Amino acid sequence: MKITLNSIIAVVFTVLCMPVISAFAEDSLQVYLQRAGVALKENNYQRALDSYLDVLRFDSANMEALENLGVCYSGLGQQKKAKQAFQRAYKINPMSAKTANNLGAIYSNEKNPREAIKYFEQAVSLDSANALYLTNLGHEYARVGRVSKALPLLHKAFRLSPSTAAIPYNLGTCFASAGTMDSAEYYFERSVELGGNTFDLKYHLGTVKSMLGKMDEAEKYFKAALEMKPNHKNCLQSLGLVYFTKGQYPLAIEQFKRVLDIDSSNYAAMIGLGASYSMNNMVPEADSVLKRLFAIDSSMGFQMLDVVREQHTRQQQADSAG
Repeated sequence: MKITLNSIIAVVFTVLCMPVISAFAEDSLQVYLQRAGVALKENNYQRALDSYLDVLRFDSANMEALENLGVCYSGLGQQKKAKQAFQRAYKINPMSAKTANNLGAIYSNEKNPREAIKYFEQAVSLDSANALYLTNLGHEYARVGRVSKALPLLHKAFRLSPSTAAIPYNLGTCFASAGTMDSAEYYFERSVELGGNTFDLKYHLGTVKSMLGKMDEAEKYFKAALEMKPNHKNCLQSLGLVYFTKGQYPLAIEQFKRVLDIDSSNYAAMIGLGASYSMNNMVPEADSVLKRLFAIDSSMGFQMLDVVREQHTRQQQADSAG
């Protein structure tokens, strides 16, 4: 075989350039990772995604890119692609606590507690001092009613991260589901003190306050929750019941009407509205609601009458005590 001078030069050139090309690729990879990291911190998921995809063109098994690729897809609402990215990362490194936790979060959002718990448990087994992983596992246990397993995890998480508002919120939900309302109230209030400002927190704290008979405080939190979600039926209904209990019947009527404007077949709101009309001496209106309830189901008509009777009894007792 004849070897030409051009062939020799080409081979030499290739050999000499290989370290340069390799160094260039490494530099480019680091640049893309840095760009992606900055974009991710700014919650610019699309820009971060583009940079992580550039990283994977250089290094298809780069764990940082694969893990955060799933985060970007999730932030963009593309849950199927997020799940695929996390599964790809998990296949490469099943000992990554971060990846296991991310997969757990995906399954939790899919309402698949069995798989969510499986991956959250793995994340905790790999990093038992991570407050986020402990909280996620505790939250998932609580969702399936395993409060006795959730509480130790959440207490440990709270000790590790005492300034994280989400942890006492989860503790509050655990105690509320167990019927321990004073403890639920304590942890919900701790969450508020730490800056917790979600609809769910305010709504649940209002619910606990009402169950403890603290109606003025319950009203405060229900109204705060409704500022965030003005048409939330359950919250409107709960506020209506607070007003009814306090004897503020015109305000109760207003809330129950709002519920029925959203859902005309909400029978609990119909009962509340009819009872409020009756207690407010609006007899024709009360009779109209009562007839409608009896036409739908006689048991609901009797429920309304029971509510009115019980409220009259409470008022008489209050008047006697006063």
